[in-house]
Amino acid sequence: MSKRHPTSEANRVSSPKFQVSSSPTWNLKLGTWNFVRLQADERGSISFATVFALLLLTMLLGMVINTGRQIDSKVKLQNAADASTYSSGIVLARGMNSLAYSNHLLCEVMAMTAFLREGRDRHAEPLVPEILAAWNNIGPVLEQSGFEKFEILGRAIPQKTPLEQNMVTAYGDWMAAASELILPVVEEILITEAIPDFQRQVVQATPTIAQTAAYEVGRRHTGNPSQRDQPRGPVVGVLWRMMVDPVGGGGEQMRGTLPAVDPASDTDPEAVQARSRAISQRDALARHYLRLWNNVMMQPFDQHAKMSQFGRLWRGFTCGQLERVIEENSVRNFPHVIRNPSTAPYAESPYLDDYQFVGVAYRRKVIPAAPRFFTNSLESDNQAFAQGMLFIPHRRIVWYTIDPMGIRHPVRQGVPTHWDLWNQNWSFQLVPATSPTLAEILAAQPYTAGTSFTLPSLSSGDAADLRRLTTH
Repeated sequence: MSKRHPTSEANRVSSPKFQVSSSPTWNLKLGTWNFVRLQADERGSISFATVFALLLLTMLLGMVINTGRQIDSKVKLQNAADASTYSSGIVLARGMNSLAYSNHLLCEVMAMTAFLREGRDRHAEPLVPEILAAWNNIGPVLEQSGFEKFEILGRAIPQKTPLEQNMVTAYGDWMAAASELILPVVEEILITEAIPDFQRQVVQATPTIAQTAAYEVGRRHTGNPSQRDQPRGPVVGVLWRMMVDPVGGGGEQMRGTLPAVDPASDTDPEAVQARSRAISQRDALARHYLRLWNNVMMQPFDQHAKMSQFGRLWRGFTCGQLERVIEENSVRNFPHVIRNPSTAPYAESPYLDDYQFVGVAYRRKVIPAAPRFFTNSLESDNQAFAQGMLFIPHRRIVWYTIDPMGIRHPVRQGVPTHWDLWNQNWSFQLVPATSPTLAEILAAQPYTAGTSFTLPSLSSGDAADLRRLTTH
């Protein structure tokens, strides 16, 4: 072990670096010297900047998250409003098409009843033998005329008359058998007024089905909400009428959603006026359907059995049968007709207001992230809306023709465009939301949804003010 040198030890002790003095003058100088070093020392300053930067970034991140959630909720809610409005509107269009289809069915049943009654009674068939016998009598006369064409015709007539008689007899037997099976069914349909009863059920059930479709489509647009969004509940879709009443609501008793009138109803003020219109339209279309049936079924006789005159006879007797059917149903089996637009009391354009609807999607307002720092200033819950319209579409262009000058001319599809309940082409589309009652609809409570929402107060505004706030 080495020994410390005494001189070194003394130097260490006597060195000013290791000596502690109790002199107050030196301590003051030492404190001043340390304060100067601390003021010039930059170590640790980044920590303070980092703390403030992280705090600022956290606040910005919270703002971005909340803004993103608000925008995402708005987009999803608007998609839900568009989808629920269109889906429920399609249900209404199908209800209109069902009424139009059943109107045609009623007329065709009347025509079929007349057609089958003639098949049962066989009024035309007994007259055919006498007509064919007259042809047989004239055959020898033509054969002895001395003209070659007439001689050939005279020999051919006796050969063809038995064939035509066989055609008439076979057709009569066939129609008699068909009438035995089908006629009781179609007559029962007319006696029980099954088709008008079906139409009344369509008018009554369609609004409820449309409202259910709006609610279900809205609910499905809720998606899979996060744990934070679960208290908001599902998206609720409601379809509104222009009279500020939900489809299927209390206003149905006063004025139905579907713009249709039942002429047999005693409570509807339009029923009496609509009755004569319904009867004339029904009878005209029944005669039209009977002509179509006769043209198809009598085509073989019109081409190959003209001598028997069975086609003319059958047409005459079936027309007589139809007139009897029409007389039997003079006070029943009225088809539904479209509502008279002049009686709508609640809007500027009454004709269109019966066909315009507003769909609204509701949901509780977004719960912000970090609610102690960020609060949702909106008092009302979230809403999105869309407007749709029942309509008959125009004929679409299906191809073009080119004339000799090389000019193209559009050819449109041959579909009917008349605006009534005989047209089966009713459709629904989304349109700009310009309803004058839109502000009232958005401020009204959707009681058909089964829940209540906090809604904005828009009583001081009008449709023009609302259009300034939305691009619909």
